[in-house]
Amino acid sequence: MDIGSLHFQNPEAFWLLIFVPILVGVYVYRERRRKSTIKFPALSIAKKTVPSRRVKFRHIVPALRLAALCCFVIALARPQNAMEVEYTNTDGVDIMLALDVSGSMGTLDMLTRVEQAKLGVMNAERILKSGDYWKYSRMGYAQEVIAEFIQKRHSDRIGLSAFGARAVTQCPLTLDYGSLLEILKVTDELARDSTVGGRTAIGDGLMNALARLEKSDAKSRVVVLLTDGKDNASVISPVRAAEVAQSLGVKVYTVGVGKKRGKILSFQQNPWTGEISWGEREITPEEGIDEATLQAVATKTGGKFYRAENKEQLEEIYAEIDQLEKTEIETIAYARYAEKFYPWLLLGAALILLELLLSNTRFVRIP
Repeated sequence: MDIGSLHFQNPEAFWLLIFVPILVGVYVYRERRRKSTIKFPALSIAKKTVPSRRVKFRHIVPALRLAALCCFVIALARPQNAMEVEYTNTDGVDIMLALDVSGSMGTLDMLTRVEQAKLGVMNAERILKSGDYWKYSRMGYAQEVIAEFIQKRHSDRIGLSAFGARAVTQCPLTLDYGSLLEILKVTDELARDSTVGGRTAIGDGLMNALARLEKSDAKSRVVVLLTDGKDNASVISPVRAAEVAQSLGVKVYTVGVGKKRGKILSFQQNPWTGEISWGEREITPEEGIDEATLQAVATKTGGKFYRAENKEQLEEIYAEIDQLEKTEIETIAYARYAEKFYPWLLLGAALILLELLLSNTRFVRIP
């Protein structure tokens, strides 16, 4: 039985509280039946007498006794407070998140109309120099959605691999989601580093993720690879990396982000004054993703290819992957409880002592 944050091990003890109204009724009945006489030499003297404070507060003694009884009943019910919950048998899915950190991930083409209007009235030069625009970029939205994906998992080891001109492991497989999320927050800094973010090595990024899954003994091993471009810097091609994934039994989900066509928000500089302002430009065919390659990688490994042109679509994609990669695992929870009956026991004993003290001193009855 739970009441608020307290758990009662012996809730049947509360049935004893039924005696409280019975005892109150017996006390009231006896008080009304009680008769006592005091002889006075004259009736005029008796009329002048007034009840003392002792008489007015005489009911405090039985009230203390009842309060003590209630404390003892609560102590008997054994209130407890959960101290710790341990989870075991966490043999779930091992997931490596491969994230593109090439410079093009800073493109502002996934904005909603509201967000574009909001940025349009802000100082473009200040936004550019501060780097605040990154949270509205492909990278910013990817970081936000991936963070939500991580927070939905409970018993799966998750790692993070980043790839641009070269591939690096940002975080190995871990259950420490807090540390992983902190690392994910600063991944955009790699895209600002020209030595990493200048080009796109999709094949090497996939191989880096597979290296972390090679020795995994999880029931299911998955790579979720997100990119916005074409492979132009890999030592190992994406298709060859997919063949390696297939041989290892690793499923690869590929996600392409960015608009196929249309205009995007961009920064433009006045050639005469050097002033930075907002502008728009057309998306060129060279900026698109290599859908055929990403589709081939996913198909070869038993995964799926997705395309996201805005944040809402990206959220739906990761939500679908989250549902697809669920395993039926037996999880046993152990709760350690701290006993909380001692204060009630001590309080009841203190009330009994106070009741005995008052009944034999201040509120002593003379027959």
